[in-house]
Amino acid sequence: MAKIYSQIKSFWDSQPCGTAHINLPPHSEEYFIEFDKFFESFYPYYLPFLNLESMRDKRVLEIGLGSGFSLHRIAEVAAACYGLDLSGGTMALNQARDRHFKLGLNLVQASATNIPLADNSLDFVVSVGCLHHIPDIQKAVDEIHRVLKPNGIFKGMVYNRHSYRYHVYIPVARRFSAGWKGKTSQDCVNQMYDGSDNPYGMVYSRRQVAAMFRRFEITSFQTQNFVGEEVLPRYGYRIPRNVWLKTLGKIVGLDLYFSARARK
Repeated sequence: MAKIYSQIKSFWDSQPCGTAHINLPPHSEEYFIEFDKFFESFYPYYLPFLNLESMRDKRVLEIGLGSGFSLHRIAEVAAACYGLDLSGGTMALNQARDRHFKLGLNLVQASATNIPLADNSLDFVVSVGCLHHIPDIQKAVDEIHRVLKPNGIFKGMVYNRHSYRYHVYIPVARRFSAGWKGKTSQDCVNQMYDGSDNPYGMVYSRRQVAAMFRRFEITSFQTQNFVGEEVLPRYGYRIPRNVWLKTLGKIVGLDLYFSARARK
């Protein structure tokens, strides 16, 4: 198990999530400004899902930081904002964001399977796009439950097992595309979602999420995100992304978003 965690850390150290999207020095103030514009435009449903106003004057932890878009927004409203990530490269990126914008972040390099915070100390935990990269995901979920106060809220996203990509595009690609023939479904998940060197990624159904979060009350599920070119190769990009997001993205989207309340 130590080997796979080392591989995961090395992968995200080499390319912190988001840095491939913006052609600017990643630690510069200009990078963060342009990245945030891109992120908010590309994921228009993200901030409504977070509901930042509900986090005002609360103690909030984010797990899996990427380039820090949501951590920045949380820090602007929360009484205390913590950011946790296994990757040193991601830590350095968010430290740079903190310096540029003076956010007062509490950044911790650690695994979500061993969160260095006290029991019942947080009002919210956010983890979008991270849990599906953790082999010991149940241990991470149990840690999230431990640090949340009674009735504390978790907001998260994992890759959707019942997406168009997983059920249609990947089987078709494995059968007919020279680049994907001979690869397993797991190979395709790892490489299509996060890059050719990604060592670990998983997809989850609503039922699986509910089982993992059995010590929580799931209060909402929603599917989001879609790549039109997977339906119409060479032509899908001509249809505005917002059309895909409002139609197939709501039904068979790539990502499964959910909110849950800690029962204690």
